Amino acid sequence: NKKFKMTAQKTLDITQQLREKYKAITYNRSDCSYLSDEQFSEAPQVIDALKSVFPQSLDIDSSRKSKAFNSAKVTAHTAIIPTASVPDVNALSTDERNVYLAIAQHYLVQFMPEKAYQEVSVAIQCGDESFYARARKTTDSGFEAFLGAETTDEGESEDNDDSAFELLCKIRTGETLTTKEVIVNEKKTTPPPLFTEASLLAALVRVADFVTDPTIKKLLKDKDKDKKDEHGGIGTPATRAAILETLKKRNYITLEKGKLIPTDTGYALIDALPGIAVNPDMTALWSEKQTAIENGDLTVEEFINELYGELTGMISDVDLGEMKIEPAAPAGQFQRLDSPCPSCGKHIVIRPKGYFCTGCEFKIWSEFSGKKITQAQAEKLVKSGKTDLIKGFKKKSGGTYDTVLVLEDKKTGKLGFPARAKK
Repeated sequence: NKKFKMTAQKTLDITQQLREKYKAITYNRSDCSYLSDEQFSEAPQVIDALKSVFPQSLDIDSSRKSKAFNSAKVTAHTAIIPTASVPDVNALSTDERNVYLAIAQHYLVQFMPEKAYQEVSVAIQCGDESFYARARKTTDSGFEAFLGAETTDEGESEDNDDSAFELLCKIRTGETLTTKEVIVNEKKTTPPPLFTEASLLAALVRVADFVTDPTIKKLLKDKDKDKKDEHGGIGTPATRAAILETLKKRNYITLEKGKLIPTDTGYALIDALPGIAVNPDMTALWSEKQTAIENGDLTVEEFINELYGELTGMISDVDLGEMKIEPAAPAGQFQRLDSPCPSCGKHIVIRPKGYFCTGCEFKIWSEFSGKKITQAQAEKLVKSGKTDLIKGFKKKSGGTYDTVLVLEDKKTGKLGFPARAKK
């Protein structure tokens, strides 16, 4: 998804083709990252077959056993790897070739030298405060030379340049240094980034991390305690891609520039459903019931009857008449203001609760001082910094008055009245 911008469903479909049509890879509906010891013994045959795809000289040693080969950590299925039935890559479609080569490359690096580097870390005491610095210097790129820049994950820093490494190496234990300057950087916390398909799929594996209720968090983690690649997740490797596609087809989410954006329909659905249906609680509680069935403390019939009663109650609680959904935007798009964000220049999307920038923290809430902010008024605020005259603001002492609204802060979207506007 990150490298080729493929959706999860498309990737699944392509791997299905590679497995069924070409017999080129192992079972593809797996999220396990480990291989069996038996597969290690079969490695020389597979490596030899892959020479037709990678004719260049590679530092591969079939006797080199990486940590990926561990039968004890294999779940229902092993990691996805190429088979000895190597297809003619030139006969594959571009997408098929990209996916197949990615699988083959990640298999071959298991038999290549590891990356070697030197690392220096420094701890400095200044008064009552401690400061730390660290730098790395690569001495042998190892398998990274084969994979290239792909090996650096999001959020993971690359090696420092040699000058930083050499500078820290000059500091000696116990040495006294002089503080020449103190610089305080002003920063603001930012909201979590929007999900991509790749990051959302990774999050579905560890949903327990997002749960605050300690009981539900424990139930989710206990559910997956014997699964090496699941950490309190929802869904399965075989169903998660289909779940994302269903959400898109039903217009609950849209995809823009690789980011997943909830639609007004999606917001309305969440607002209408009972809390237990939109939180991971249901998965956790059902898992607990299944454990009770396994232990003989609950029968299947009792569970089904209990489940039927709960679901019937939920359905009756959902009043579809309260789901007020704005007209849907054209397929593949979402409603937004014509004017760009005054702070960062990105699009401002229209949501039930207000107008939100897609690139920064700017937002205008849908209500201010008891008055609904219309789309036309929001356009005026964003474009010129103030609305036309708005009638009917209520006074605390009774009665009403007419005034305009002004945009007091272009960075946050804070609104106010003319008398309080910033100069």
